Amino acid sequence: MRDNKGLSPLHVAALMGHTATVRMLLQFSPASADIRNNQGQSFLHAAAMKGHSSIISYAVKNGMLELLGNAQDNEGNTPLHLAVVAGECKVVSKLLSSGIVEASIMNNAGHTPSDLVKNCKGFYSMVSLVVKLYVSEAQFQPQRQDLIEEWNAHDFMKWRDTTSKNLAIVSTLIATVAFSATFNVPGSYGDDGKANLAGDRMYNAFLILDTFSMVTSVVATILLISGTASRSNRSWLSFVIAMHFLWLSLNSMVIGFFAAITAVMSKKKGIRIAMSNLLYNGMYVLITMLTILLMPGSFRSIVKFLLGFRMKQQQHTKRHIKRQYPIIVFYTFNVVLFVVINILVEASLNACRNDSY
Repeated sequence: MRDNKGLSPLHVAALMGHTATVRMLLQFSPASADIRNNQGQSFLHAAAMKGHSSIISYAVKNGMLELLGNAQDNEGNTPLHLAVVAGECKVVSKLLSSGIVEASIMNNAGHTPSDLVKNCKGFYSMVSLVVKLYVSEAQFQPQRQDLIEEWNAHDFMKWRDTTSKNLAIVSTLIATVAFSATFNVPGSYGDDGKANLAGDRMYNAFLILDTFSMVTSVVATILLISGTASRSNRSWLSFVIAMHFLWLSLNSMVIGFFAAITAVMSKKKGIRIAMSNLLYNGMYVLITMLTILLMPGSFRSIVKFLLGFRMKQQQHTKRHIKRQYPIIVFYTFNVVLFVVINILVEASLNACRNDSY
């Protein structure tokens, strides 16, 4: 039974994302998996365009991709084409990781899934899709390089300009707080004008971290202001470097706060352990969440993507990506750099925690 659009109950269940219903219908009638609607689309097309990854996972586990994974609708689109158009990164990952779906099939308009990434409106979705497709050795349609249009990043540029102004205020505040902290040191000053805790390891750690926080925040402020004023291609470089310096400044301030508290607090080991565990675990959760949000794919796929640009394979694909999405390599490199910085931050925090016991 189908409606006037050719949709079967299986299509409707897939469009709605009802995995249990899809499973029940396929168990009752396995042949219904090949039913097409008026557009020539199977239930897998419907699930892919709506981003229902659980249904895709079910199809992968039950070997349905061999029959439907590369099936094309009336316009020549496979489920992968539709998932890319919809910007459904999770569905794209599941389809590509199956090893069955072909990543370079052309539709009736001559477009491969890689060609359709340009229709993505979101920056993160665009980066994620390009990385996933490149790692899977997906190809673009043959095209003259001078006809390739650069991805429209106008909205992203506006976001960068607005964010730069806000971050400049934040970095200035951090520099002010870090500078004032040198005149309000833990343990105060003695009658001779020297710090009472001079020579204490945690006090010395506080001074180093506070100084580092102030210097990095000042550098970040200068980079943000100069980048906003220049309006050149290098303004992106200034913005990203400033972000790294600001992140280092914030982390230095947090670890410095812990060092200052430890220097003046009770010598009871239980309290020190409780405080250090609270700070360490809180920072670990924060860093992990930020890393997951920024990563356009697995760390392995990002490294593979970056290394691929230094090798001779897929020359046509690399040239196409550099011309159409020039910011992608820059972004993925800085994500890796962000991960490295966070590893160093965690190591510093762990060392400070061990010294406090």
